[in-house]
Amino acid sequence: MHLLLYALSVLLLQFSHTYAAAQGSCACSPVTIPVHVDVMVPKDPTDEFAGLKSNASELRRVDATYDIYGIFCEPDTIVSSRNKDVVQLLVHGLTYTGQYWSPPVEEFRNYSYAAFSCARGAYSSLAVDVLGVGLSSRPVNASDVQYPTSSAALSKVARHLKTTSLLPGVPAFNKVIGIGHSAGSGLLNFGAIVEGSQSPFDGLILTASLSPAVDLNISSVPGLSSARDVDPLRWGTLDPAYFTATNRSIFYPADPSTFSPRMFLLDEFTEDVGTVGIFAQTTTTSLTTGYTGPVVKVVGSEDQFLCAGTDRCGDVAALTAAERTLWPAARSFEVVVEQGSGHDMNLDFFAEGPFNTFVGFVKQFSDL
Repeated sequence: MHLLLYALSVLLLQFSHTYAAAQGSCACSPVTIPVHVDVMVPKDPTDEFAGLKSNASELRRVDATYDIYGIFCEPDTIVSSRNKDVVQLLVHGLTYTGQYWSPPVEEFRNYSYAAFSCARGAYSSLAVDVLGVGLSSRPVNASDVQYPTSSAALSKVARHLKTTSLLPGVPAFNKVIGIGHSAGSGLLNFGAIVEGSQSPFDGLILTASLSPAVDLNISSVPGLSSARDVDPLRWGTLDPAYFTATNRSIFYPADPSTFSPRMFLLDEFTEDVGTVGIFAQTTTTSLTTGYTGPVVKVVGSEDQFLCAGTDRCGDVAALTAAERTLWPAARSFEVVVEQGSGHDMNLDFFAEGPFNTFVGFVKQFSDL
């Protein structure tokens, strides 16, 4: 049964790409980018600061080449040469893949941000599967998949987009805007901490992520289990430190009328894996960065991890001031709270609101 559902998820993934291309506004193609990563990671993958506060004896080297898979989408019509010079690098969260940015149409609603940004903003995008996930390389040792390795791989992809033709007829881009979701935002944040003004990203849109991050223990979060125990047919050979989330409801608003039950079912069909290291190292986002580009954080008012049930997101000015302290060198900094949206703001009935917000900031950052 699990194998059948996995096969269905693959078919749905392919359908979503066909759909995006069939709208007459967006043409999409799969790509694979090889990246070489040479970084120091903590020997203990549960090190909450990903080795940034460790001494040399607590670190080990990961020197490897990985393949990063993604779906590149470009608008059929470019409205200006400035738009043609810009690409969005879309980074999903834990237990998702790049499909988060382009799920199939459901109940006549298009939840694809890739298609939306083609149609409304005329911007290209590359939605990747992060290291260890989906169709990207999956290291045998899950402890190799930590913030330093995964973040470095994303920066290498961004530099590739600026220096190399991705596909025939697609020239290198002048600007790369990073858009992350949840742990994907954390990876972009970590890169900004490590690289500062040398970052290849010309702007960051960090969704479903606030700092300082809540310090979570994987054993205390309901629904997080070793992937090989959850689905032995699909993941039985994986290192036990690869996990998945069987409780998908926490990613949506608590009110079930705010999202489609069929989208929730699709979410269960297409769930993927994360690693203990990536989960444990979310606290790195509480460190100050010297990144000099523009930054915006976008969160949902009904995000069950970050906002719902608290007064944290009610005073946007106060929240912005608190978040701003960790980005002292940023060219500009804003926080946007999307009313009604949950943690997976792309997948509920309010998705068009965040989509408009993302495109608006991509245009703003591209014009700088």
